[in-house]
Order: sequence, then structure tokens, then C-alpha cells
Amino acid sequence: MAVQDPRKLPGSIGLESLFRGRAKEYSLDIAGDGYVIACDPDASEEHRAKVRQALSAGSWHACRSTDCLGECTASGCSCSRSINPTARDGFRRHVVQRFAEVAAGKDEVSYASLGCGLLRFDFELLEALLAAQVPVTAVHLVDPQYDGDAKGNDQHRAALGQFAAWFVERNVDIYAHTSMEKFAFHVRQAQALPLVVLQVDCSELTWIFDSQVQPMLEEVLFYGGLFCALTAREGAAQGTSSGATDAWGEVWRLVPESGRLRTVSRLRFRPGEPEGRLLDEDERMPPAVGH
Repeated sequence: MAVQDPRKLPGSIGLESLFRGRAKEYSLDIAGDGYVIACDPDASEEHRAKVRQALSAGSWHACRSTDCLGECTASGCSCSRSINPTARDGFRRHVVQRFAEVAAGKDEVSYASLGCGLLRFDFELLEALLAAQVPVTAVHLVDPQYDGDAKGNDQHRAALGQFAAWFVERNVDIYAHTSMEKFAFHVRQAQALPLVVLQVDCSELTWIFDSQVQPMLEEVLFYGGLFCALTAREGAAQGTSSGATDAWGEVWRLVPESGRLRTVSRLRFRPGEPEGRLLDEDERMPPAVGH
């Protein structure tokens, strides 16, 4: 039977009720420390094999176990596949490479994703990391939409249920936090600092990077760990449309000697180019833009 994306069903069905029902199908529960409990009653090895086969071929397979996952489709967003079809995949490959480098020699590592949304990027990334033998054993997902009073809570809980149920079979613990503050508190309390923190297409956090995000990262990142961000920005000439379809990547490292973040690489992802171009040290990145 063909699988329909719940986001594309007629509005009369009531999307909130539909997503609420999908979350219940996964018996989704979030503990006080953010630990996510979920199971997939429809999981099958056939579905899993088809999903992984599609990912390895650079495509996406929607099935009953993945049809609530999604990503930004905002018109004009240079991080969206409609505007820049290759940026997310190119950035993901760069993150996997960098992640594998800093994880070398470690038995267990974790990562966090800030403003993670509907989790398709994290799903693809985690599958790629595990395929590359990176020993990820925990993922912390941070998004205010996990708050029960948030407008998009039902849809995000449905995506969370699918994500957690999928990776419980891979022995990966999933945690969900409604704010950076709660995330930081729980990982410090558990003494389980992430080796990598991601921020994909979340300009709201880019705008407060200096005042809030960077100080938090310098408290919770594992020494030598990475912060990796993909952001939509203005055109290369500030305030113009020239280059406005490009996405911009950044990789920062927490330097053990200073306890401060330092830029490792900055990349420009142009539409149609499979990999990002490394920026020169004197090249400036344009201001971030919202949706």
C-alpha cells in the first residue's frame, strides 16, 4: 500500500489530530531528564533495508516508519532543497568526515542538534555516522516545539517518535529538550558532554550566537569537540540578491588549552555543487537571514 505523507493530506482531516495519533502509535514518552521512550509497531527489516538503500543512493524513501520526518521547505530559503538541492547533503558529508576525525579512538560519543525541527537531517546524519562506524550512543535533540504548549508540538512529537523508535534498534539513546538551558543542565548533570553540536538552518540561534549559543557551547562541549552550523544568509554582497541561493557552513572547535571556540573551516554551498567551497581567512560571511 502506498504511503501518504501526513503533511499532504486534506486539511479537513485535522492535521493536529492526525499527528497526535501518530505519536501515540509509537507509545512516545519523554522522561524528566529528556530521555525518549518509543517503539515502532510497524517496523520491519524490509522497510529498514529500503530506507538505508535509498540513503546510500542519495535519495529518500518514505514509508510508515519515516513519513512524519521532514525539513525546511520555506520559499526562498537557501538551505531548502527546492532552492539549493545539494547544500544539505554536502554539509552532511562534511560533518560526517569531521565527526569521524574527532571520534577516532573513542568507544562512545554523543552529539546534540539545536533547533532540530522535523529531524530528517538528523536521521540521515545519524545513519551515515553509524554506517561510517562512528560509535554514537546518544543524541540530544533541542527544540522549543517539544514543549506541550507549542503550536507545532503534535507534528514534532510524531517525528520524534519515529526517530527514537528507529534508532532504539541501533542502541542509540535519544533525548529531547525544550531549551538550550535544559539541555545544558542535563548533560552537565549526567557528565555526558557531547562531542559535536549541530545547528542546521536555524537563523534565530545564529542571531544570538555570540551572546547565548557560544557561551553555552564552551560550557558543555567535550574538549576538542566541534560545533557545526549550516545557515541561510544574505547575498555575498550584503543586502543584495547576488549569491542569496547559497548556503553557508561553519565548523568550530573547542580548544582544550583555552576552553574557547575557534573557527576550523567555513564553507559556501552553491546550488548544484556537491561539496562546499572553503572560504579564505579574509572572506567575510554575510549576515544570517530568517524565513
